[in-house]
Amino acid sequence: MKPARIDDRALPPLFDIGPLWAILWGRRLLVFAITGAALLLALLYLAVTSPSYTATASILIDPRDARATNFNNVLPGIGADSAAIASQVFVIESQDLLGTVFDSQKLQNDPEFSSRGPISRLMSLFGGTSSQDAAFKRFQKAVSVEREGLTYVINVSFTSPSPEKAARLANAIVDRYKASLAGERETANDDVNSLLNDRIKGLQKDVSDAERAVEDFKSQHRIVDPTDGGTLQSQLDQLTTQLIAAQGDADKAKDRYNQALAAGTSAAGLAKLSEILSSNAAANLRDDYNQRATELANLETMYGPRHPAIGRLRSELDRINRLMAGEAMRIRQQLKANYDLAVQNAAKLQDKLEALRQQSQDSSLAQVQLRQLDSRAQAARTVLDDFLKRAQETSQLQGVQTSEARTISAAAPPLQPTWPKPALLLPVSVLLGLMAGCGLALTLGPVGRPQDDPSIQRRDAPQAVDPAKDGPQAKPRSLPVPADFGEYRLPGVAGGAALANIKAMRKSLFETGNETLSLAVLRLMRQILGRLSDHPKPFVLLVSSMQSSAEARLAGAMVGIGLQRAEQNVLVVEVGDLPHRAGYGSGLFIDGASGLRTVAAGGAAGQGQQSRDRNSLPSILAEAGNAFDFVLVVAPSLGEEGWDSELFAKADLTLFALNRSERASDAAGLIERHLGAGQVERSATLLIAQDSAQPGETRQDVPSKAGDWRRGAIART
Repeated sequence: MKPARIDDRALPPLFDIGPLWAILWGRRLLVFAITGAALLLALLYLAVTSPSYTATASILIDPRDARATNFNNVLPGIGADSAAIASQVFVIESQDLLGTVFDSQKLQNDPEFSSRGPISRLMSLFGGTSSQDAAFKRFQKAVSVEREGLTYVINVSFTSPSPEKAARLANAIVDRYKASLAGERETANDDVNSLLNDRIKGLQKDVSDAERAVEDFKSQHRIVDPTDGGTLQSQLDQLTTQLIAAQGDADKAKDRYNQALAAGTSAAGLAKLSEILSSNAAANLRDDYNQRATELANLETMYGPRHPAIGRLRSELDRINRLMAGEAMRIRQQLKANYDLAVQNAAKLQDKLEALRQQSQDSSLAQVQLRQLDSRAQAARTVLDDFLKRAQETSQLQGVQTSEARTISAAAPPLQPTWPKPALLLPVSVLLGLMAGCGLALTLGPVGRPQDDPSIQRRDAPQAVDPAKDGPQAKPRSLPVPADFGEYRLPGVAGGAALANIKAMRKSLFETGNETLSLAVLRLMRQILGRLSDHPKPFVLLVSSMQSSAEARLAGAMVGIGLQRAEQNVLVVEVGDLPHRAGYGSGLFIDGASGLRTVAAGGAAGQGQQSRDRNSLPSILAEAGNAFDFVLVVAPSLGEEGWDSELFAKADLTLFALNRSERASDAAGLIERHLGAGQVERSATLLIAQDSAQPGETRQDVPSKAGDWRRGAIART
């Protein structure tokens, strides 16, 4: 079923304080008695309860880290993070810290914590907790640690019957917490020192091995250290310079040798040779040759070519020429030897240079490996230096650690007990007793009246007495009547049939300016929905009357239109022979007057047995189960022959439409006679009064009548 949409703006209030106050006033003695009992219990509790005192010590968690040196602490401070500060509450409440305080204060045998009641003794017999554990649990329950808002302040409280003991234990917990913070740092320093010293030994061995590997690699590959005397590159540069010089010397020696070959063995050639290669013998031979040649020329001029002295001089000149030729040959051989020596020197230097170049290439690959080994050695030295530095720092931090927590307010013995508080307990007990008394009074209901459903309005009506059955002296009995849903003045047409009146009512419901009738119908929907019990759809509403079925049809149309406006799927089932439906047939059709989907139940004359079974009410209800939220059955009146008691058995609620001449007590009598007195609870009545207009009149012509039916529509809702 879809949720009904009903406008509550003009409906009566759901909560009325008047009936509640009447119930409370009628049962005021009960309310006062329960309130007095609660106050008496509070006084009794104050008399038997021993006072307890709570002492509180406040500590400040300072996130600032005080440093006496420039060294970094091994264990940093707690920090300024809110979660870190809040976690210190759980540290203080931890079992280890409280257990240390419990043992140091020797509270195992303290009667406040070690005394056991009969229940504790009984539990210990069946394997419960030991007495020491139970004492520690009681001590732990007396401790309360709370953070002061979002600040860095933590309050440590202890509750005890003795104010001095409460203050002493609260301060002991704070002192232990502060000592644990400083001890944690010292312990961390000791642990880190041990780890660093153990690690430094291994790092020193790693550095030694790495440096030894570097030196071994240098020795194996004959890599010269630049600080010990030249490198391969400097040697290459020196050999290159020497090779260039040797090649220059070879070229010069070759040129001199070629010049010597071109000079020949004459005196002039010998002079050139003496210039090429300095030789004293060549110079003397050249001087002797020139002297003899001069003498020969002089003698030939003086004595002629046949003079014996001239022959002797010519012999001397020949001898000198031979000596000059020998000297020239010697000089040429020496120049050739110098040239060959220069060429050999250049070749040797070239070979050495090639060898050094090959060695340089091999050394480049070795240098790569050497750099890798040296990098490893350098990294090991760096790590070792860091460890040595950190070990020295941590060793100097011993004894200079400071605590982040400091006491800003030590616990003092409280003067006033924290519990019980009479100023709080007495007013609260009175209030709780008053609330309990009012609740019980409202549950019991009004004094001297049966508990009724607020949504059901009952009236006592006299029931007819049968003298033959009850005796001549029997008195009329009171009979509960159906719920009264009020009076509704509906517009109609004077002398018109039921369909014309339904059309006039529908038009008025949807006509602008007739909101009063619409609100009255919506109130009726609320009353109907309040009487229904929740179950799977559809809900079956039976509409009938006492004598004439005209009121039933008009009331059924009004209820159906109201449910349709509340966004419910409605099917109208008209039961009995309906001559005014002639021509519609037996299937589902749209009623032209009400605009509702309608089906006729009960066969007309001439229909077969199969058709009548299909149009029976059980068949219609079975088919409407998944398609409709409400099935509105318009049944014949109780006074007609077509009334069937089985119709009432299938209905969730029966509405009886009455006219002004009929009373609800009469309807109750008919219901008891036809259905039994127990079925009156599932029934309700509504008074239908029509305000008919004369033919030709409009709504504007009869304002008094319009006002009359509008007032009558809400007269009894």
